[in-house]
Order: sequence, then C-alpha cells, then structure tokens
Amino acid sequence: MQFDGWQQVADLLLDSVDDNNHLDEGQKISVRAMIKRLQKSGVIIADEVGMGKTRIAVEIINAVKRAGGRVLVIIPSNLGFQWQTELAARDPWLKSKPVLTSLWRFLDAYSDTEHASAWSNEQIVLLSQRFASWRVSENSNSARFALLPQVFAQYCKSTSKRFPKGYKNWSGRHAGTAENCAKEIVQRVYPHPVLTEIVKEFDWRRAMLDSNFCSDEQNKTLLKKAVGLGLGEFDLVVIDEAHKSRGDESSLNAILEHIVLQTPTARRIAMTATPVELDVGQWGDILNRICVPQSQRDDILKVAYQYVQTITQLRKTWRADQKIVQQYQAISKRFEQALSPYLLRRDKRQDRYIRDFCKVSGLSINAYRRYTPILIEVSELSPQWKQIVCAVEGFSAAAHKLPDGKSKRARLTLASGHGIAEIIDSAMKAPKYTKNQDTDVATYKKQQRANWWQSVITQSYQSGEASLYSHPAIIKVVNEIEQDLRQRQKVLVFGKMTRPMRALTNLLNARAMLKSLKKKTYWPQSKIWAGGKNHEESEEFAVKMACKQLNISWTLTEINQKLRKQYKANDKRLSREKNTLIKKIAKSKKVFDSRTLALFEKFQTSQQAGSKSKNITPFMHAIFELADKASSIPSSVELAKSFMSLMDAVSAKAACSESDNPNMRVSDEQWRLIEERVIKEFGHVRGAMARFMYGDTDPHSRKVMQLGFNREHSYPRVMVAQSTVGREGLNLHRACRVVYLLHPEWNPGVVEQQIGRVDRIGSRWQKEFKAHQANQASNGELPFIEIKPVIFKGTYDEYNWLVLHARWDELRSQLHGIILPGSERSNGDEALYDKLCAVAPDFSPK
Repeated sequence: MQFDGWQQVADLLLDSVDDNNHLDEGQKISVRAMIKRLQKSGVIIADEVGMGKTRIAVEIINAVKRAGGRVLVIIPSNLGFQWQTELAARDPWLKSKPVLTSLWRFLDAYSDTEHASAWSNEQIVLLSQRFASWRVSENSNSARFALLPQVFAQYCKSTSKRFPKGYKNWSGRHAGTAENCAKEIVQRVYPHPVLTEIVKEFDWRRAMLDSNFCSDEQNKTLLKKAVGLGLGEFDLVVIDEAHKSRGDESSLNAILEHIVLQTPTARRIAMTATPVELDVGQWGDILNRICVPQSQRDDILKVAYQYVQTITQLRKTWRADQKIVQQYQAISKRFEQALSPYLLRRDKRQDRYIRDFCKVSGLSINAYRRYTPILIEVSELSPQWKQIVCAVEGFSAAAHKLPDGKSKRARLTLASGHGIAEIIDSAMKAPKYTKNQDTDVATYKKQQRANWWQSVITQSYQSGEASLYSHPAIIKVVNEIEQDLRQRQKVLVFGKMTRPMRALTNLLNARAMLKSLKKKTYWPQSKIWAGGKNHEESEEFAVKMACKQLNISWTLTEINQKLRKQYKANDKRLSREKNTLIKKIAKSKKVFDSRTLALFEKFQTSQQAGSKSKNITPFMHAIFELADKASSIPSSVELAKSFMSLMDAVSAKAACSESDNPNMRVSDEQWRLIEERVIKEFGHVRGAMARFMYGDTDPHSRKVMQLGFNREHSYPRVMVAQSTVGREGLNLHRACRVVYLLHPEWNPGVVEQQIGRVDRIGSRWQKEFKAHQANQASNGELPFIEIKPVIFKGTYDEYNWLVLHARWDELRSQLHGIILPGSERSNGDEALYDKLCAVAPDFSPK
C-alpha cells in the first residue's frame, strides 16, 4: 500500500475524533494537537503517568494504517501484551504479530518459501527495545548471523548471475530461513542505498574463513542494517518508554540508528512521562529520538539550562528579590515556547478529580499525594542494633582502602540490612584479615581493627537471615503495612535488593498466617513452604521469627498440622460446589469470546469421568478468589467472568488460535501447560497474602499477581515489587493507593514511575474521592495517595533521600508546574506564590 501522507492522517482523525468513545476529552484534545505538530516534526507525548498516552498513540497508529502507512512500535518486551490489548480494543483490524524479540523470531517468519509472512508485509510491527542486544562469542550459533552473508550472496546472484566463490559449500550449512529472507530483501528493495552499503562494506572472504565474523562491530552494524531492510520502511515510528536506554551503546539506540528505515516523510513519536530524570541535558537525548536537528536541539538546551539556573536562584530569594521574579517570568515563557512545538504534556493540573480535590481541600494542586516518611531513629533501636550501627561505622572506617569491599557495602546498605546479612553469612566462610610478607605494619593494624569490628557485627546473630527478619526497618515497615491492611487498604512496596524484600514478604505472610490460625479463621495455605532447592525462598525461618515476635509457642510441626486440618475442611466445603461449578459457568458462557469458549470446553472435558487430568480444586480456588466477593457466593455471570480473567492471565492469547476463529481448538499440550500454571499459582502450598515480584518471576505469574492485586477482595493484598520489574507497564491502581519506597532511589524519574503504578485513570483513589464527594454528609477524611518512603535516620539512606528530593524538585519545575514547595505558600506571600505558579511552563495541548 502507498502512504497517502500526513494530511490524509489529519483528515481521518478530524473526521472521527469528536465521536470517538475510546478517548476521554483530554485525550481528544491531545489528538488534535498531535495533528498540527505531526505535519512538521516528530512529537514527544510526555503526559504524566497514568493519563493514557498509549491510547493517544493508538489513535494516531490507527489513522496512519488507514492512510496506507506502516508503523513500527518499539517497546519494552514486558509491555507486548498491553500494547496488543490496546490495539485490539481500538479495532480488531489493528491486530499485530507478537512482539519481535530476537533474530531467531525475525528469521522464523521466512520459513515459508513463498514469503507470505515476511515482516515487510506487516503494517504494524511491535519490536522489543532489547532486540539488538546481540552477544557474539566463540560458542555463538553462526546460523543466527547468516543473514548478512546471504544478503551479499543473493545480491551477487541477482546482479552478476552468479554466487560468490565458496557459496555452494557454505550455503549447505546455512540454507533455510536466512536464505529465504535474503532473497525477499534483494528482490524487493534493489536498488537501495543501504543494500549498496552492505555489499560494499561486507568482506565475504573473511566471513568464509571465520565463523565468528559478527563479533566485529562493523559486521554487526551491517547485520542490523540487513535486518532493517527485512523489516522494510516505516511511515511512523513510536517509541514507548522513550526515556530508557539513553547510552550510546544501548540496544534502543542501535535500533534507532542502524535498524529502523524510514520513508522521507516519516515521523517519530516518543512516549514517556519522564523525558528528563537526572539532568536538564537529557532534553537533548529525547529530542534526538524524534529527529529534531542538532542546531535546534542546541538552541533548546541553552534555554533549558538558563531556566534551571533561574529556578535555583528563585527558590532562595523569591520573597525578597523582584528582579529574579521578573527573570523567572521571562525565561519560563521562553522555555515553554522552545519546547512546545515538539512536546505535549497533560499533567495532574488537567485532571478534573485533582482539580476538585484542590478546591475541596484548600491544598495545593499536587497535595492529593501525601508523603509520610517511615523514620527509623537510631535512638529508638534496641541495644543490639545500636551496637550494630556503631560497629558498621567502625568497620567502614577501619577497612577504608583495604581490598575487601564489604565495609563499604555494609555502610551503604545498612538501612536495608543487605550488607549486614552478607557479612554475617560470609563470616564463617571467609578468612579474616591476616598478616603476610607483603603487609606493612599500618595495613596490618587496619586489618586487625576491621576484624574486631566485623566480629562485633557477627556476634549478634548466627545467620544473616536472622538479622534480616529482626532488622528495625523491616519490622517497622511490617507494623505499618499491617496497620494499612487493618484499614482495608492494599499496599504496593518497591525496593531494589531482593534479599530484604523476600524477607519482608515472608514475614508478612508468616505473621498473617499465625494470627489467622490463632483466631481460627481460614488461611488459604496447606503447609509451610520449605523452599525446595532454593533455601532463600523458605518460609520456615520467617515462621519461627514471627512466632517469636508474636509470642506464639507453636512448633513448625504443630503449625503444619493446623494448616492441613483447616485446608482439608475448606476443601470439603468447596467439594460441595465442584459438581455445580461447571454448570453455573456454562449458564453464562455467552460472555465468552470464541477463545475462552474453547478453553472452557477443554476444562469441561478435563473433568469428565475417566479423564487423566481432574485438577478442579486449584481451578476452584482461582475462580472463587478472582470473583472478588467479600462474603456471598458469586453468581453465574461472576464465575464466568472470573474464569475468563483466569484464562487471560495463565495463557497467551496467541497460544490456542486467533480469538475471532469460531472453530478453534485447544490441544492437550496447551491445556496441560495451563493446568500447571493454575496449580502453581493457586495450589496454596505457600502464603499468598503478600507476593514478591522480581526478575525471575515468570510472565504468567506476574499476570496472575496483577489480576488479583487489582481486585479489592482478592489476594495478594501486598505486592512487593523489585523496581526494575514493576515500575513500568503494570497497572496496579484499581484497588491500591498506598505505596512504600523501601529502598530510596537516586533517580526521581524512577520514583515517579513507581508512584504512577497506582496514580492512574480509574484508580482506587479516584473512586474513593468520588464516593467521599457523593456523601456530603460524611465527615470522613479525604482520601490521599499515600507515599511512604522508609528512611533510616543517621545513615547514608537519609542523605540519599535528601539528594532525591533536590532532583525531584528540579524535575517538577520543568514538567509538573511545581516551582516552589506547597509548604512555602504562607506568611502573607500567597498571592506572589500563586502568581509564580500561574506562569510556570505549561505544555498541555491547546
């Protein structure tokens, strides 16, 4: 198809946007503003987290496709499901292949010799930001890189009617998908300047002699260009989470610089809530990603630096210095004018609920977020932990400039307990510092002092696990979270270090389990999880420590007996529902799409007499849990919807067949895999009130956690998420408005992303605020999005938090319109404060 141009895109959007029920009013205004800007340049959609950037981009994608254009969407791999869902929700016609994540998947499309599924035929392609992370070593499979020599060979054959010397012997080992792909490329694009460059620069002879030829950076770059030819040219390139991977050597930069091919009129859209994070100079990076020329970037950066310098001075003297106030007003306008042609940002100032909150509360526009630091004071610690804090400082000083880095780690991670646990666990294995021939007297004395301080740390606990489960920060957070849970709030916890986060998760579950057993209320767990091969995941130590903390004298054997007894009793209760469950769901199967219907039919078959697989109990646990009912038995429709949600979480939508195929079938192997996932997630052999999501958590478990966490009455009630895994792409807002920051970050953009998991359209906070306003007679407290950073006073943690706050203020001044902290609006200066805020840069669509 031929792209009809950006005027046609504009006409299509203008004709449809007013009647578009898929967009809210703010998103419609953004689409109209996008139309104007895309005529001239690329655009950065920098809406604050949770305001619907993806839907705006999908609307543009839809119009480009209807105008005959091709679209490349570059995304973090874990957002593939979300993007496919958004595209299909807008129009099934926008359906795309699964995310392209690797060279193997790229080449696999050419297994059909007729090239029917070539990537160049796809109007919409989803590409992982990690696609170009190609590691080449001596053990690398050379077939993975065979595309490059194949393109060279097929070009020679096409132009000179003969293959290069040695091709026959070489191709016998490398025939197949790479050959098919190369043929398709040469036949489709010849002549093309990129193809000419590849042929000119590639050394065929060397490739024949060296199977590891792609370890050479030049050849690796040529291969990326060959892949780009295979993908074809695009009229629109969308970069989601465009703030990521800013480094020159990153995979995303390699994709944009070497793989992506654009038509002469192509445009780029960069999507990010945090276009700048640590430094104002990052505006240059994000503007480069939408192809703003260097000279214009330089001009914008000059204004941006002047703006930040003026803001810094303004904060110091705004009450007394009229000159700096005037300078700020002038530079603020210039900063806005410089970026507005390329930047659109709707922030919470445009959200009607937040504007209403501001009016009702009398607080500043951003005060719907309430920051309540969880402070751990050294003066409040037990004598044991006071001794450890002092010993860490002494150890750090004594071991300064010694080769072992444990002392530095202990000091930097004192607030989390990670470094302490490491020292204790390694104390029995690692030798102490000893004198040898090359050790001078001064160094030896340092070694001895370090040995003594290390012994002070280790003598308090017999294992690092014990130190973690009694760490003052973890104990304080556990108590705070339990208070939130008593108020029927769900809790999201972000951290960086897996060991303390796992300890927190296990301790929360252990304490909740013991309290439940003591009250003789049902706890959905069959036994204490011993952890299998991975000792760190064991719940046994957490249960022992919880018993000690709660003054419960039960042994592990006694607790397991109690768990088995109540779990069997609950199974008997559920068994009365077993015979009617499938019948109840079948009554409402009209709510199913064809894919879910096929899965339900397979579920029915699996429970028939004589079937080898009759694992209905975990399915019942799952269906009743996800029905999200506080007490009453779910209705037939609720059970059917719960089954559909469960199937979406534990099975890939492409795993069975196309969802719109009425004759689709589910194979025995596909159903076996689904059963395994349901048993793993709902077999209840371990605590599920709190769940830990980290790098090794598989995608289907993440979906199940997200599904349950977004339901008010379902488990998990606490989600402990490693920052790199959970801060982007996950919607965790429907039942939660409380966020703990267990390990403070240096990067305010990261923290904004973390808080943005619960601060989104349709959040629990919005629902509670609407309910509060509807009940005008109520004197209840206004709801807030609660943000609770954990700060260990007197440690490096406290300094970290101060630095983060300073950087956060700079970020807010550029993007949020928050020039001065709300606490400074006092002492008769309210009018001047409001005047300064009113002239803050505003990049909202107009």
